Amino acid sequence: MGRTTRRIADTLSGSITSIGLFTIYATLAVFIVIPVALVFYESFTGSEGFTLKYYTAFFEDAYLMRSFINSVLVAVATVATTSIIGVTMAYILVRYNLAWKNLLYTLATLPLIMPPFVGALAFKFLFGRHGTFNLILMDWGLIKEPINFIYGLHGVVFITTLHLFPLIMLNVMASLSKVDPSMEEMAQNLGAKGFRLFRTITLPLILPGFAAGALLVLLWSFSDLGTPLVIGQYDLLAPQAFFYVREIIDEDRIRIGIVMCVVMVALSTLALAAMRKYVSLRQYATQGVGVTPKAFFRHVGRVKKSLAYVFCGIVLGMSLLPHVGILLGSLGTVWSFTPFPSGYTLIHFKSVLIDTPMFLRNSLQYSIIATLLDLLLGAVIAYLLIRRQFLGKNLLDAMVMLPFTLPGIVIAIGYLRAFRNPIPFTGFDLLSTWMIIVIALTMRRLPYTVRASFAVLQQVHVSLEEASLNLGAGRLRTFMKITLPLMVNGLISGGILAFVNSITELSTSWLLSLPGRGWEPMTVGIMIYSQTGIFGQSAAMGMILIIIVAVGMAVVNELMSVRAGAVFSA
Repeated sequence: MGRTTRRIADTLSGSITSIGLFTIYATLAVFIVIPVALVFYESFTGSEGFTLKYYTAFFEDAYLMRSFINSVLVAVATVATTSIIGVTMAYILVRYNLAWKNLLYTLATLPLIMPPFVGALAFKFLFGRHGTFNLILMDWGLIKEPINFIYGLHGVVFITTLHLFPLIMLNVMASLSKVDPSMEEMAQNLGAKGFRLFRTITLPLILPGFAAGALLVLLWSFSDLGTPLVIGQYDLLAPQAFFYVREIIDEDRIRIGIVMCVVMVALSTLALAAMRKYVSLRQYATQGVGVTPKAFFRHVGRVKKSLAYVFCGIVLGMSLLPHVGILLGSLGTVWSFTPFPSGYTLIHFKSVLIDTPMFLRNSLQYSIIATLLDLLLGAVIAYLLIRRQFLGKNLLDAMVMLPFTLPGIVIAIGYLRAFRNPIPFTGFDLLSTWMIIVIALTMRRLPYTVRASFAVLQQVHVSLEEASLNLGAGRLRTFMKITLPLMVNGLISGGILAFVNSITELSTSWLLSLPGRGWEPMTVGIMIYSQTGIFGQSAAMGMILIIIVAVGMAVVNELMSVRAGAVFSA
């Protein structure tokens, strides 16, 4: 009787698995694959059928080509500047025996808790033509005319660098901590010193970590929408694609905007493939000798230690300025043509929290629902990928990770094009409801819960589940009673990461927030207020976002037992 019951339970479990796989494949196909495929398809089609005229129009438009070249230059320059800062910071924090090392590490990761476009808003307060630094320099008589610190391509690179350098720092630190210092010592004994030692020994060994961080910086800076819009730098590819696809009447302009999105995806994919190919051509394995963490530290001289402190102080001081600027902007009564606010008040917070809570309510509503859906899908998908054997496992993994590599604007355009008509056989118009934003956020952040659950499930030995099965529990009951409780920490960590990244998402939500519907989340509200000159409320919403992200990351770090910011390393 027991064997019969178990056989029935296993049969039922197998049927549920098949139904679940079909449902997951169908969901990912409808909400990820088809919209993205449609973006590519519509870039090659028009009223006359297959055509290349939109690509021709894009490549023949001088302004659009300048925007494309500018985007490439900004991305490459940002990778260069973040590499110099990030690699140097990582080397100092790992190799030098400095006081307050943990404090320096924590401060260096704080830029990651601020959405980049919020940091750009703060830099307008501080480095604008009539911002704090220009006014102070003019008051002191050091300059007669304001210096253009941020308005231009150099400003985009400057702001983005101070936000993204921790991505390279964290990944390089992870790689550098695995390099045996004795290899560098042997090279020194053979005469290699200074930069030659770093170039010939250290850099080749940390290249995988550096490449991972550099790729993240490249993709982020190339497709960033918020920072250029905040400082009014429109001749970049992402802002131009955004403007073109928001066109309501001119279908040709929409198609050219779609072409720009395809170009963004193509260049990002090419960069990813090139980076992986380059890294795969080299060997990075070293034979460990069981060194202790203290073996990594170097007791450097007073001059070198002083230079290290000066470098860290300048970098951290500049990178933390946006946090100060956004706090002052959120509390200031009037901050115009004065170095600092003329007074301080909480009225801006009252305005966004009590008088017009729509933006915060929408953000929380969308992000919470999207996170709950991600938790459900993430747990099931991770379990299927780890514990079950089925045809198309690699395809499922690729479908899940696809949104992670795509700019948000591509996902949004895919949804606008795929769901512009009611869903067949239902008559339901998905674009007429705010759930379209929730679904888009769910699909974009699904990789976080899948990867977090995947990592935890790999540490759960299969013998625990086998013991439950041997005692008569079916696979479904074993999953609910044994596997799922052991995955809780990973699920919660992935869920918080998904929530944090959903509530700070801009491009997808902005494109899908149809005008006049009242669907705008806080990120869109910040952009609306800042573009209309209402900086107090936009700064207050930015400060609220920073607090939410900081709390979320603190919880994740506690659950994952890692130091602040390590969750961002690849």
